[in-house]
Formats: sequence, structure tokens, C-alpha cells
Amino acid sequence: MKQVNLKIDGKDVTVPADWTVIKACHQNDVDVPHYCYHPDLSIAGNCRICMVGVKGMPRPVVACAQPVAEGMEVSTTGKDVEEARKGVMEFLLINHPLDCPECDQSGECKLQDYSYDHGRDHGRFHEEKVRKSKATMGPHVKYWGSRCIVCTRCVRFTEEVSGGGELGVIYRGDRSEIALFPGKNLDNPLSMNNVDICPVGALVSSDFLFQSRVWHLHSNPSVCADCSVGCNSRVDLDAKNQIKRIVPRQNDAVNKSWMCDHGRLSFDYVHENRLQKPKVHGKDATWKEARRAALDLLSAPGSVALISAWNTNEAMQSIKNFLSSENPSTRIFGYGNTVEADLVFPGFTISGDKNPNCAGMKQVLGIGDANASLKALAAEKDSIGCLLLVNNIPNFQITAELKSILDRSQNVVLLDFATGDLLRYGNVAVALPTLTTFEKSGSFVNRTGLTQTFDAVMEPVTYGMPETEIVAALRGDRVAVGNQR
Repeated sequence: MKQVNLKIDGKDVTVPADWTVIKACHQNDVDVPHYCYHPDLSIAGNCRICMVGVKGMPRPVVACAQPVAEGMEVSTTGKDVEEARKGVMEFLLINHPLDCPECDQSGECKLQDYSYDHGRDHGRFHEEKVRKSKATMGPHVKYWGSRCIVCTRCVRFTEEVSGGGELGVIYRGDRSEIALFPGKNLDNPLSMNNVDICPVGALVSSDFLFQSRVWHLHSNPSVCADCSVGCNSRVDLDAKNQIKRIVPRQNDAVNKSWMCDHGRLSFDYVHENRLQKPKVHGKDATWKEARRAALDLLSAPGSVALISAWNTNEAMQSIKNFLSSENPSTRIFGYGNTVEADLVFPGFTISGDKNPNCAGMKQVLGIGDANASLKALAAEKDSIGCLLLVNNIPNFQITAELKSILDRSQNVVLLDFATGDLLRYGNVAVALPTLTTFEKSGSFVNRTGLTQTFDAVMEPVTYGMPETEIVAALRGDRVAVGNQR
């Protein structure tokens, strides 16, 4: 790629020749305000707040639409630039309602930020504001027309990324607003990305609406476990250790700035139907009692381990090492959610593999196809002395293949975080509570072979432990404190 040399605020920089001025500024830690510009969408150039000065040009130019050039000298400050930005902010605020105290975007709103940084210290508009419509765009998105600055990010997203083209601009001038095309509804699996990219409070999440003020939340980076894409995410929690929302975290190598709606909303299982304490033959037990019972059962001849593709690389490796030392004859099989067809959109793909770590299972356990492995075990007829079942799949339902395996298992040692169908099946002799991916650290290998690590984003809500600690306790490498901590 051809490179060009230019100056930004007097600093020499070298950037690719196909970049725009705003990208060159941002990549060199120079802030340029913007509304309509988004790095993963086409250029619109309609908000006009990203004005910068270019030597030799008679007036400020729009940085998002201005290509870089050899020898260009860019100034992001100066009287002309500041006056241009003040004028843009004044026009944008003319019809904007003063409802910041009740707006869901308050605290992370670019209109608030830029009004403070680039706006005038007083308003000159005293006429009646234009009132615009409200609408429910789809099951997860609501629209406040009066807050909209018509940046058209959402319109471009539905055309270029999700591909449905549900949104467009109606009316003209200061009465312009976003609307659904007749007969369409914003109900595609990527609809909530429109909330993320809205720089103001015009598009808001129905699921997060009025749930919490953002300054009452604390955020931690994570990796989505709901499919093999492994979208980088940010988890927002309140002071009570409750997950309030999940939003995408930019990673151009994995998910860019996007994330599917299912991955955002799939966290109810963290707080519902949790296995709180170890159980031995259906009754609550201490970790010490459960450890002894599990060790006795796992030493039985003809034992089998069945590990799901929802477990981390570290969990798989620790279980593999434990079995090779304690009962080398134990065979290891894999399983997971059924693999479906991918959902392919113009700018994003939702994987049909609803398991986060099938690739990791192949690397660690040598199991290339989790469901083929399960079918192979189900096809056998011999009795299983003890089945070590490491599940950790949210809302898991017993399949016909797994049922046949459970039926011929004399005893089952279950590692799971939920009190679901597996625990209630009847032949679970020992149940050891684990943690969800939100409560532990580890790594997954996504569909492209990229290993991604993640840390716990919240305090455990049960007395469970990560699989690596449970295995360490079984080996006697540490004392499991479990429900005594």
C-alpha cells in the first residue's frame, strides 16, 4: 500500500494513501469530533462537526470525506475550525429536547460531550422546537425522533451490514427523521447494533431502557461464548453484581464493532437455576465430602469422560491430565450444541456452531467433531462404570444420544453450573458446581483458529469453582473450601 507524508497539528505522520483525514487523526491520537462518521460504515459527510483546517484551502473541510495527500498540513484547532464546530452544534441543538435527565443515552452521549467541548455557552434560539415522532422499530429497538440528529449511521448499517434496508430518512430540512419502510420491521438478529452506533439517544434498547444510569455501572471486557465467532464484548454490571447489558467491543480481526442480539441478551442463566453447593446422591454436601465421593467413583473400571465444547482450553487440559494420572484407562469424548447453518449478512456472519470452543477441543483433546464423538459413544452398548460429565452449556436439554449414554452409566459425576435436566435425571451420584464464563477466566479458540483469553467479569453468585480448581482439589493439590468461604 502506497504511503503519504503529512502534518497533523505540526506533527509529521505517515499513513496509507487511501485513508481519510479523520482516520489519520484518530490513528495518531488526535481527537476530531464526529457524529455521522463510523470506521466500519461508508462515508456520509452530513453532520459537518468534523471540520478541520487544511493549508491552502480557503475554509475548513470535512475531515471524514477529505482524502489525505502528500505534503498536506492539517490543523484540528484554530479560530475558523472552532467557529465552524460551534455553528454546527448550534444547529443540531435547535430542535433537540432538553430531556437529558430522562434519556437513556445520558452519560455516554456525544451530543452532551461535544456541546460542552465545542458548543456555545448560550443559546440564541427562542422559537418553538419541532416535535417529531416516537416509534417502536422492532422487538429490541425504540426510536425518539426529537433526539435524532439524522446522522444516518443506522440507515447505512441496515444497508451495508445487516442488509435488510429497513430504515430510511423521511421528510426534509429540520423535519427529517428516521422511519421504517412500509411493511418492514427492525427484527433482524443484528438490530441492536443500531443502538450502539447511534451517537445520541434517538435509538435505544428496549431491554436496557430505564434499567440503570451508566455512571452506576462498571464495565469489564469479555468474549462472547454463544457461538464460535467469539465476539469481543463489554459486560456492564451494577453495584449488586447483576449483569445489566452486554455490548460489542471493537476487534477488527474478529467482529469489528458488531455483535448479534442473542449474544447480547443471553445472560439470564447467570442468575437463574444455579447449582449452589455440591451434592452427593441428591443431598447438599461439603466440598470435602463431594471430593471423596467423586474420587471413589472415578476410579471405577470402564469409566468415560464426556466434555462439552463450552469448556475452556484450561478446563479440558486439566481434566485430561487428571484422568491420565488417576485412571489412565478412562476414555474422553466430546459433545456440544447442534451445529446449524451460518447466518450470513453483507457485513457480518453469525456462526451456526453454537459452541465457543470446538476448535479448542480439537487442539486439546484431539476431538475434531464434538457431535460425531457423542454419537460414537452413544452407539456403544457396554456399561459405563462411571461417567464424568462436564457440561456448562446454558439451558441444556438432554438429547437422545446423551440419554442412551446416561442410561447405561452406573454412576455419573456431573460438573455443571445449573440445576437443569442433567441434575434431575436421576443417576447423578455427585454434582460439583462450576461457574459460568462470566465468573471465571480462561480461553477459547474461535472458528478461525484464534485463541482468545478472557477474565472473570463478576464475582461468583454461587459457591461453585472453576473446573481447574475442582480438578486441583480432586488431585489434592489444594483444599477446596467451596461453601465454607
